[in-house]
Amino acid sequence: MTSIALQEAIRWNTELMDREFQGRGDKDYLIRHRLSQKTGVPESYLFRLQHKSRGMKDVAGEYYRRLKLYYDRVCEVNEEAADRYRSERLGTNHETTNQKPASAGLGMAVPAVGKANQKKA
Repeated sequence: MTSIALQEAIRWNTELMDREFQGRGDKDYLIRHRLSQKTGVPESYLFRLQHKSRGMKDVAGEYYRRLKLYYDRVCEVNEEAADRYRSERLGTNHETTNQKPASAGLGMAVPAVGKANQKKA
């Protein structure tokens, strides 16, 4: 049976690798290399978490902590970007335009039923 810490480390590794993916042609070993440089966790350990986790019973404390800290930082950056986007989106709803309003009735046809037509009847 695996520990909860190991399950969390596997999940963080998977999500961070998905986030680090740069599109077609990007290989797992390249993603692991970039992730290793950013987290400080060796590539071999990230490989074990990705492919050989069935044989693992626990995760090293230092690597668990590094993955958690980097995962939390990535989540914070994402949430800040979402908050900025939301505030920009909500802010544009309350903006005033600097254009003059269109003149009422300019270029419009006379309605078929109006005062002029009612007086004739």
